[in-house]
Amino acid sequence: MKAKIRLAFRIVIDRNSTMAWDQYIFEDTYFEYKVQHQVFDSKENPAKNYWELLEKNPHAQQIPFLMSSSVINYVSQLNGVIKSLPDVLGSTFFPVENFRLDLISSHTEDPSKHKVGLTFYTPELLLIDIINNTYLLSRDTEANSAFETFMFAFHPQVAISYYEAL
Repeated sequence: MKAKIRLAFRIVIDRNSTMAWDQYIFEDTYFEYKVQHQVFDSKENPAKNYWELLEKNPHAQQIPFLMSSSVINYVSQLNGVIKSLPDVLGSTFFPVENFRLDLISSHTEDPSKHKVGLTFYTPELLLIDIINNTYLLSRDTEANSAFETFMFAFHPQVAISYYEAL
């Protein structure tokens, strides 16, 4: 079953998020959203929410990318790992190579409608097998017969985002 894969882990952050890290991201992305909304909005026919703005100005699809700069420092605090997702032994954490921010919804006058998704992507990993709802993985994607391995249990917020059969 060997394949090269990348895993993706997605979290959604909104006003009800309770972790301090999430709350900082919520506040900073909401502030940045309001700034970017002004750039793409029309003074003659203003929009209040993101989806309405997109209908009026397709260039507003750049807003999530532009908002990403407001979370880069928070993501760098992770030091390339998500510690809330350990392997089955609790010793190897979910490795992160990059991320993508998506804007689920927002409103210029109602912060309760602001919601963003952050998807974190692993570096390329070698999927050796799936055993009892766990991924048997190796960081060594070039080895042929002997592998240093670790196992991650299936998780509802983790998906295979890239797959290359070997």
